[in-house]
Amino acid sequence: MFSKLPTECLLEILKTLNSHHNLYQCILVNRAWCNAAIPLIWSDPWKHVYEYYDEDEEDEEGLSELLLSTFISCLSEEDRNFLVDSGVILMDWMKKGTCFDYPAFLRHLNFNDISYGVKIFISRNVGKYDLNLTNFLIERIGSLSVKKVKRLDFLGFIDRFNRITPHIDYSSFMLKILPEATIALGYVRKFVLKGDIKPEFFYDLANRCRSIEDLEIHDIFKDNDGLAYLIRSQNSLRSFYLEATNKKTFEITSIQNAFIGIDSLICLRMKNKLLPLKLFLNCTGLQKLHLDSIRDDVQDMEEFVNHIFPELKNLRIRVRNISINHISLLINNTRGHIDELCIYGKVKDLENAFKFRDSLDKKCTNLCTLSLAFQHIENFIPSLPILFKTFKYLKFLDLMLSVSENQRNIGEDLVEIAPHIQKQLDYIHFPKNWYCDEESRKKFFNILDRNDLDIMMRQIY
Repeated sequence: MFSKLPTECLLEILKTLNSHHNLYQCILVNRAWCNAAIPLIWSDPWKHVYEYYDEDEEDEEGLSELLLSTFISCLSEEDRNFLVDSGVILMDWMKKGTCFDYPAFLRHLNFNDISYGVKIFISRNVGKYDLNLTNFLIERIGSLSVKKVKRLDFLGFIDRFNRITPHIDYSSFMLKILPEATIALGYVRKFVLKGDIKPEFFYDLANRCRSIEDLEIHDIFKDNDGLAYLIRSQNSLRSFYLEATNKKTFEITSIQNAFIGIDSLICLRMKNKLLPLKLFLNCTGLQKLHLDSIRDDVQDMEEFVNHIFPELKNLRIRVRNISINHISLLINNTRGHIDELCIYGKVKDLENAFKFRDSLDKKCTNLCTLSLAFQHIENFIPSLPILFKTFKYLKFLDLMLSVSENQRNIGEDLVEIAPHIQKQLDYIHFPKNWYCDEESRKKFFNILDRNDLDIMMRQIY
């Protein structure tokens, strides 16, 4: 039956099994399944190494070494002979031709993944760190990949494996071989990078790559005219992530100004470096907004929340100071489809707590995740019985930072809400000054009749 499946159907089935363990088993079914599974495995081979990361280091490094060995077997005979002359012992199968042109299947290219694998291979097969040999292998495998690949969906210069220290910028090397990858780069949809890449690389890349939909910038620490040019060159940027790890104050005016006129974003996430929100007023299709910087306040929030964002579903704000009036306005200017709401910070306008409660009741009944961390939390939410009756789809509830000096026994509330806790809810965290007496706790769990709910609260016996 399997052999009679049309190739297109078989590929769709295998895509749902896209994990290292499942796909490798498919290789052994028959030739048709093997021919269908190999390109999927090799579309992002390092993904399968990463599945073992932090779980079993020995298996992870062994798989990485095997992966590099396969890449080496695809190198030219001249390159393999150079490795042998440099003291690398190649197994017999690595000296022969491969059954598949593996690099041609790549759709996900991250030079720092290659660097990680090369360093493990060298340490295991040479016994000492050899910089020249390491650079030789990285450049040869990188060049081979760029020449062979027909279409790239993902391009990255990011350390997926945290054991690579220090981070190395390989964009200078790729700049030399960009002309060979012009066609493949035209398909790139996601680009992930560190903030240390030189401007000239971005200028050249922008002329070959104009269809990026998802752009992630990690560890930004200074402005970059080339990166700004790349952003302006994109036809339909849909998702943008910006992260800074440097605590020093710095400006990124060119990058900031590159967003003037862009209205296609549906996902905007910024961490430790917040761009002014006035740049994104026309992004009315925004579905996800994450603002995370405990050192900063949000710029242009008052103007931003007076615009309508009907599709907003995922809202996370963790900043130094919060205007609860602004948050309430933003929620009210949606269509009411918010399923994740996480707000953290010091509330400046406690008197507007009732506005926040009203916005929850009117626009947030589809919530799956609710996480709130600010003072006097009990003033900003409905009573627990009403909360659990209203939000029927909750999977995660996290309430923190009630600074009231009075201890609050929520035992009776727990007993009342027990029949209304849905099966999908698996985590509840209550403020430290909320507690439950022993008798109420027993009644709660007897009514609940389940033991898979993770509930965090003080208990008094």
